[in-house]
Amino acid sequence: QQAELLAQTQSQSEALQQAVYAADAANRAKSEFLASMSHELRTPLNAILGFTQVMSRDSSLSTEHQQYLGIINRSGEHLLDLINDVLEMSKIEAGRMALNENCFNLIRLLNSLEQMFRLKAETKGLQLIFEIAPNIPQYVKTDESKLRSCLINLLSNAIKFTESGSVTLIVSVVNSTKQPTTLRQAQGKQT
Repeated sequence: QQAELLAQTQSQSEALQQAVYAADAANRAKSEFLASMSHELRTPLNAILGFTQVMSRDSSLSTEHQQYLGIINRSGEHLLDLINDVLEMSKIEAGRMALNENCFNLIRLLNSLEQMFRLKAETKGLQLIFEIAPNIPQYVKTDESKLRSCLINLLSNAIKFTESGSVTLIVSVVNSTKQPTTLRQAQGKQT
């Protein structure tokens, strides 16, 4: 009787291990599919967004056409946000969210983000302000890609949900050592 119970427990344990393995494989397949689809969808969408921004600078377009371009651009940006959210969720679910720390030029990153969002803010009649503390080092050690994504989401949402006034990104160091500085704080402020 005890041997039969042991055999049954072992059989259930093996079945459970197989189910866990199958679930992990399905999660990996889903994540790979979503990553592939994300890339396939982003490539043409980036071209659409790029051309709508170029066309919006054309002063010969009528007001009506400018409005149409604005609708196309906003819809494309919303779709891009959804694609990015789905991809991030799949990475989190799969447990593949890892930090890749490296030293990089923070000032260059902030300048590129300011250039990227200036037109978007001006289009909404908003002032975009970057307040960078004087003690911010040029180089920091953190995951540049994740920091860029966080700041893009922060700025994008701040601009999207601010009706008038300004959007301010405040970048400061909480603690600094002689080692490569780790960025500790970045906050957005809407007025």
